[in-house]
Amino acid sequence: MGHNFAVFCPQWSTVTLRGSVAHRGEKLEGGQESVNADALSSKSVQIDGLWCCDVSKVAAHEFHIGYGYVVVRMRTRQEVGAQAPVMARHVACLRGWHPALARAELASLLPELETERLEGRRLMRLDGDVTESVLSQAVAVSSGCQAILCNALLWTHQGSDSMDAFIAAVIEHVQAHPQNGTVAVRAWRHEGRIEGVGPSQLAQRIGGRLSDAGYAIDLDAPDHRFGVVIDASSNTIACGWMVGFGDESDGIATRRAAERPFFKPVSLDPRLARLAVNIASGPVHTGTTLDMMTGTGGFLIEAALSGRRVVGLDLDEMMVEGTQENLAWALNEAGHTDHLATVCQGDSTHLSAALPQGCGPVSGFVLDPPYGRNSQGSLAPMKLLESVLMSAQEVADSNAGLVLILPIHPMGERPDAPLMDEEMVNLLHGEWPDVEQALSLSGWSVQGRWIEHVHASLGRLILHATVVLRD
Repeated sequence: MGHNFAVFCPQWSTVTLRGSVAHRGEKLEGGQESVNADALSSKSVQIDGLWCCDVSKVAAHEFHIGYGYVVVRMRTRQEVGAQAPVMARHVACLRGWHPALARAELASLLPELETERLEGRRLMRLDGDVTESVLSQAVAVSSGCQAILCNALLWTHQGSDSMDAFIAAVIEHVQAHPQNGTVAVRAWRHEGRIEGVGPSQLAQRIGGRLSDAGYAIDLDAPDHRFGVVIDASSNTIACGWMVGFGDESDGIATRRAAERPFFKPVSLDPRLARLAVNIASGPVHTGTTLDMMTGTGGFLIEAALSGRRVVGLDLDEMMVEGTQENLAWALNEAGHTDHLATVCQGDSTHLSAALPQGCGPVSGFVLDPPYGRNSQGSLAPMKLLESVLMSAQEVADSNAGLVLILPIHPMGERPDAPLMDEEMVNLLHGEWPDVEQALSLSGWSVQGRWIEHVHASLGRLILHATVVLRD
């Protein structure tokens, strides 16, 4: 009997093209969009040690211009017996706002781990060994990660009849990865509902079985939490010992930029500001984060609340004073008494002279250029950008990262994947080839680009680059 076999670790293959393919991540049936799926259907493919055939669907993932092939993700049909769970070292559960940015953020915060997107848009596999405290710190400062499930188990839901087998697999898995102390089960949904699988009922069933196995249950203040995510987009249940917030609020979304005492309408949303800081800077204690044109202090505030050493510069004295006021307000609202933030007046086109003494190596740069108020006087926007990037390269640590945010004409909602290398963007100020040239000439290598849809007449380009060391 044939079954849909959910592939948790995507397997890739090349397919001969009958013509060009416009990639937008849409699912493709065999023969549609000029993809020759027959070549796949007649080919056996080994997935997780099982030989599979009869490809029923493919999904475009990456189109290679000029090479005549497209990389695809496959969903296959296979003769299977009793279902076996899939094990993963760790599985990250992402927030739904912008999963593609969240994946980049977590990869930057946990550089020791290999990362891989799973079939569910908000699930991400993490392979490698780090301590639980490293994982906890990454989730604690992250903007896009709800939780990390350690020693995770992944299960494809095949109907209500399979739930008894799932519960038995969970208990067996927990016995193989035991914890000392009290426990509680936390369950939540991603992307809608799986019929017949509710978070509360599932948490109660697993909790009951854990109690039968000798665990003491404490729902209020457990020593350990067992997390269960019901992901409807991939028909998957993921579970494991949990670090992070789960579906509870992390507090970032409630911290509105408009509530600051010194506010400008162009201020970034705190969630995007936190993402940018983390993607640019990596782990918290790797060096100083530099907010090169701090404006109202959005980047600086998020870096300070994360426990990072951060410096905010602005040439405008009013902005410096306003950022200091906003920082004091944000720290007070969060109950923070200690911080490692410095705000000072300075010219970001001459950072070697502007940086305060003792700021340490700069590991992350964040930049949201103020095109509406040219804070560098007579410099044209593109010349200003090139000068700032050149200055940043001169003071950057050897592994430094940069996140640059630019306003663009809208490109629609693009939360699930980065832009492809060849995709052009229509900037509100200047031309994209000029930005590419400025980055290249100033010693920065682009690692990824993402789009945030703001409203009908505005989008944002979020660009991540790393420093290129010069001889």
